[in-house]
Amino acid sequence: MNIKIIILLAVIIILLLNYKRILSYIKYIKEQKAIEFKKRTNLNLDDLYKLSAPSTFLLFGFENNIFQKPVLYFDENNLYCITSNLPVVQHPLSSITEVQRTAVMINKRRVWKIIIKDNNIQKAYKFRVYRNLDLFLEKVKENPNSIVDDRYIWGIFE
Repeated sequence: MNIKIIILLAVIIILLLNYKRILSYIKYIKEQKAIEFKKRTNLNLDDLYKLSAPSTFLLFGFENNIFQKPVLYFDENNLYCITSNLPVVQHPLSSITEVQRTAVMINKRRVWKIIIKDNNIQKAYKFRVYRNLDLFLEKVKENPNSIVDDRYIWGIFE
């Protein structure tokens, strides 16, 4: 037998025998991330929906320190803009005036633009689509003064 196959089988057997430890370690890491998130932002991660997609890992995680892009979360009433080492910016969903689809796609994910008008100051955030966009669009559509693009063009294309 080839030595590569034997090593591969040994690694698979070791992983199968330790899968409970691996799962408990993954659970521990998630709990630690939630605790660190709560300390940093004073928000409960379990109550929020993530709106913006994670970074593309071009520089193996170093891009988070170089290009500090905000991460967008939302709940029933608010949109949260969280940038590392900066205070959390909170906008009520009722202050969102427009959510529009842009023509840009990055890694097969559409870039969207949110326009917020708070105290006569207009802010715009751009983000790549993540899992919870449909729920977010429904929440924003509850405001009759907001303009919201449909997610799909003709019900087919994003």
